[in-house]
Amino acid sequence: MAQSARILIVGGGASGLACALSCARLGADVRIVEKRPSRTSVQKATGVAQGFLHQLADFGITERVISQAIPMRRFVFHDDEKLVADLRVPDVNGEPPAHLYPQAMLEQAMEEALAAYGVQVEYGRVFASVVENADGIEATIRDGDETEIIKADWLVAADGGKSAVRSFLNVPFVGRDYPEDWSVAEIETETWPQDTQAQLFLQANGVGLFLSQPRRGVVQGIFNAKGVASRLTHMFQDARLLYEREFRVSLRRVPSPRIGRVWLIGDAAHVQSPVGGQGLNLAIWDGVTLGRALARHETEVEKTLRDRARSVLRFTHFDYLMLSTKWRSIQYLRNSYWKFAGRFPRSAAWFFTLISGVW
Repeated sequence: MAQSARILIVGGGASGLACALSCARLGADVRIVEKRPSRTSVQKATGVAQGFLHQLADFGITERVISQAIPMRRFVFHDDEKLVADLRVPDVNGEPPAHLYPQAMLEQAMEEALAAYGVQVEYGRVFASVVENADGIEATIRDGDETEIIKADWLVAADGGKSAVRSFLNVPFVGRDYPEDWSVAEIETETWPQDTQAQLFLQANGVGLFLSQPRRGVVQGIFNAKGVASRLTHMFQDARLLYEREFRVSLRRVPSPRIGRVWLIGDAAHVQSPVGGQGLNLAIWDGVTLGRALARHETEVEKTLRDRARSVLRFTHFDYLMLSTKWRSIQYLRNSYWKFAGRFPRSAAWFFTLISGVW
């Protein structure tokens, strides 16, 4: 019988938790360290696609999430304040393509599921360095003034877009930055239409506001410009601001997710536009796929990870271009398609199949 794989995961977000869950479920010896002192309650992504909920079902998470999540059933699209489409979202394989659920709450559910396997996220522990030897890796982890050398067969870097592991190894992050300053905010409101899960408001100048309902009574707005909070408070007179932050968006990925005995997953391996809602879902897919492979000593998964990331990044870049285009001819074709889809929702099945992650 093969010896249990020893796996050290750096990063306690969605990709790291998904990887740890897969490893623990299959009996691997896994540790997961996180530099933050505790889990954040600030929400990030809001959409969990069908395919990734199915993956999480292996860990007993899906039923708990589905009971509170909001199925994606209706999407309303405006351009320059004119209604383009009021779309009844088609099912994929008899189910909604995605559910709306706050990322922070999903990560908390994943962490609790991981604890049931006897694995705790080790907070306040910071990656410092890693060396590879004949037996695996030795990673230096700092906790205040204390230092620990952790030996493992594999190190998995799931530590985000500013990955310390990727930086230490000097791995190229190939791609480009988008030109806009973006902003995201959440408000509490009672005036959101309860039969609608997402709304998109585009303008001829390429600025777009995407609204979604991560949970009842809360609306999140993502804007490819500054000042989303003022937009939301103008649109919803009873709005109570929960938070607002600005950020930049890039389209980047590593040439390969594997460097010797180190693997890069989630935002440490690729970052993309939030348009299309694929960041969280690709992170979960990365973690489950890699964790399962390493726990089973099946390490020929590099191409699978790389190809999936390429496909998702192409899709999100296309979505970004369609949202931000200033070309009137492209806007006309885009809007004509979605007008048609509003009348015949099955014509948009390809789009929602991609959103669902079941391809």
